[in-house]
Amino acid sequence: MGIGSRRRRGQAAAFVGVMALLLLCFNTIGVEWQVLRVPQTSAPTPALSGPAIIGVVAAVGSLRNEAAETDLRASPSIPPPTTSAIATTPVPRITVIPSVVPIFPVEPTSTRNATNVLSTSAVQTTTSTGTAPSTFALETIDNNMTTPVPLYESVAIVTFVPDGHVKFIDQAQHMLWSSWQFAIGQVPRQLRGRTDLLVFAHRNVVARLPPSCVRLGDPSLLPSTQSSPPSHDRCYIVEHTPSADAYWHRYSFMFSLSFLAEPAFQPLLMSYDRLLRTDTDVVITPAFLTFRPRQFVVGRGGYMVEEYTKSRIQELAIDLHMTHQGLYNVGSTWFGNTSTVLSMVPKMLEVAKFILDSPKYNVDQGFPRWHIGVTSMYAGELVVNHFIPKDNVWVNSESLDINCNSIEKTINVYHSHCWPGDQYPGYFNKWEFERGEYTAQRFPRDNLDLAVLNDYFMAMALYGK
Repeated sequence: MGIGSRRRRGQAAAFVGVMALLLLCFNTIGVEWQVLRVPQTSAPTPALSGPAIIGVVAAVGSLRNEAAETDLRASPSIPPPTTSAIATTPVPRITVIPSVVPIFPVEPTSTRNATNVLSTSAVQTTTSTGTAPSTFALETIDNNMTTPVPLYESVAIVTFVPDGHVKFIDQAQHMLWSSWQFAIGQVPRQLRGRTDLLVFAHRNVVARLPPSCVRLGDPSLLPSTQSSPPSHDRCYIVEHTPSADAYWHRYSFMFSLSFLAEPAFQPLLMSYDRLLRTDTDVVITPAFLTFRPRQFVVGRGGYMVEEYTKSRIQELAIDLHMTHQGLYNVGSTWFGNTSTVLSMVPKMLEVAKFILDSPKYNVDQGFPRWHIGVTSMYAGELVVNHFIPKDNVWVNSESLDINCNSIEKTINVYHSHCWPGDQYPGYFNKWEFERGEYTAQRFPRDNLDLAVLNDYFMAMALYGK
């Protein structure tokens, strides 16, 4: 056989070999693609409009927790606590991440750094009654041990309604209470912990608050929240009437915080794992019911816009021998471990009193330079900086204290705040609501899309029951 013939046969054999290899690769890729294309569920994905949003809130709550963990990590491993010379109250490094199988596919919320994901594992344990398994999330803590966190960690939403202003009664009922009442009906109890609403109120307004809320004459009679699993969510009204000679009559907003320092209420408050301290002109969304972040979470304030104010509060910290770690614009809404919240409130009251009594700091220079009207915000910022290591604080401007005029998707928000309407004109104006200008005729229920935050806020204010 000639050299040319052998060369042609060799080329033909090489060609056949290459083709066989290519076919094998394509076949393998095809199998992998088929595996990737297997649907997670056979149910169709409905449009998120109106009440349809609520069907996925439980699943989204789980995804948002994972997103929060991703957002808050500086690295995949958990860093050691920040050291400080100040006496700090430790914040438990815990996170509840429900292992929820969505009813239909839901796209996870995007995060700023998708690589920094907390490493957790879910452990299924069968209950003694033989019912569906309960889920625990495990997180590695600083001593290289793991701590199981029950899915049904209890939360109390706490607020105060003073006397003398109908607007606060309306806000408590038509915003906070109505949104809480709506939210607890949307997320199945087996997917979340108990979330109670505790409204502390002046005796003159107790009778004007929602009649379905239990009037708690003796806070020590509150049913235990530590049952496993806890009973259904409840609203409680607790009478709290400041004395006529109380110091805070000169700066009455502090009454919305001072009740948390009352010894008589400590057993009641400490019966919950976490507290959400909030104003009355807010709504919560169903997503909040599964929100269990690792860090102490605060909303973002709007009082710190000048460098002068920052230097002023740093100077205040030095005068009080306190530590400021550079966290500014700490909002009035706090969400965290109960013992941490309660330990900070007395110090916050001391700082506020110092500002009001000080010849140096009790000089109003106008907003936003230095304004006595936001003394509580200055005090809150300083106390959060002093008590909690910076890495354990999340100043959340994405999903807490979100402006009620926002067009954010409701599933991406836990808590929305009705900021002053004149400064933030838009769809929902706080002052227009107080004047009764929002009616069912002007905003028919069918025209409100609960999937969008400003419509959700309007629906809670007008149609909440």
